[in-house]
Amino acid sequence: MKSKTIKFITTNPNIFGVYSPPKPSSSFLPEWYKKQDKYSDGVKRVQPDTGTYNHTVKACMPVFDAISAGYIFTLSGDVNFYKDDNGNINSSWSTELSGLITHHPTQQYNMYSIPPEFDSVGLKFMQPWIVQTPPGYSCLFISPLYRDDLPFYTLPSIVDTDKHPVSVNFPFFLRKDFTGILPEGTPIMQIIPFKSEEWNSEVSLDTSGELEKKWQIAKRKISNNYKTYFRSPKVWK
Repeated sequence: MKSKTIKFITTNPNIFGVYSPPKPSSSFLPEWYKKQDKYSDGVKRVQPDTGTYNHTVKACMPVFDAISAGYIFTLSGDVNFYKDDNGNINSSWSTELSGLITHHPTQQYNMYSIPPEFDSVGLKFMQPWIVQTPPGYSCLFISPLYRDDLPFYTLPSIVDTDKHPVSVNFPFFLRKDFTGILPEGTPIMQIIPFKSEEWNSEVSLDTSGELEKKWQIAKRKISNNYKTYFRSPKVWK
């Protein structure tokens, strides 16, 4: 199958070669994930109650495929978040890129239930890259997956990037307990391209036993059932 190409374009010559473009998500695996051992207690053994190895989440391919899916946008420069005497969030940066962080008018999200650990002030990451996908392909923009260590939550969206001619900026909420510097290169958004298609849904009862048979065949192996029999490799360059 011929691979598709996603393009990250800037119209500003002062940005090209200075600010990092989005890169494959596999370049930004979370530290907790890299430190996680593949086996509980760090020792490989068969569990007598299940007959399988004592794998941890590190061996779960669906989790890896989610973390490494698509591409990651990063913060273009160091940003200092601080609060004024009234407790309002402010930000500053030294990079030449203007408007690195802006505020979102509260009227635009006043009915949204903001998680209590986040400040109610809506902020926005401004970024310089236009995303261009082939005809018929859109992009899911989501807060970097499995990155609960980040002091913000970026709001998800879907953009038809095969038609949209300008950069996409990212609304977010900052944790109430966070002040200080958010460093350049911090992952701020994960982008996953997908084909825009019309879907129908169907509910049925399988009486043939074929699905259970496939699973029992896979379970003949003591580990890597999903990876060996069902997983399709994903390639993001």
